[in-house]
Amino acid sequence: MKIRMAVLADEANVSQEGKLNLMGIFDRIAAAEFPVIHPKMVFAFRVEADSGDGGRAFPVNVSMENEDGEPLFQAEGEMMAPPVPPGEFTTANQIFALVGVQFPTPGTYRFVVRLGDSVRHEAPFLVQHSARDSSMN
Repeated sequence: MKIRMAVLADEANVSQEGKLNLMGIFDRIAAAEFPVIHPKMVFAFRVEADSGDGGRAFPVNVSMENEDGEPLFQAEGEMMAPPVPPGEFTTANQIFALVGVQFPTPGTYRFVVRLGDSVRHEAPFLVQHSARDSSMN
C-alpha cells in the first residue's frame, strides 16, 4: 500500500463514481491571537494497493501533531485491500472532517498517516500570526 496524496482542505467528498473532490486546499492558518479555534478543516488522503497488497489488512493511524509530536487529534483503524489482478492497482479515499480544533500556539503542525509497519506520510501546515490591517477597521 502507498499513500499517493494527502491534503488539508476546506471541504472534501467522494462522488458516486469514486472521485475525490477537494475544495480550498491550504497549508497555512492565520490568527490574530492565540489560542485560536479553527472552525472546520478536512484532511483527505488517497491510498493505492497493487496485486501484492490484495486481500491483506493494514493498520492505519492518522494523527495531527504539534511541533513536539504531541497529538491534537488521533484516529486508528484498519484498511482491507481488495484482490487486485497482477499489473493493476486500486485506490481508496479517506476523509477526516475536524470541527473546532484549538491551536494553542503558532507553529508547524502536521498530519501524519501511518499505514502498516513501513509507510509514513506527513502533511505539514503552518499556524501563524496574522497582521491586522488598521485600515480595515
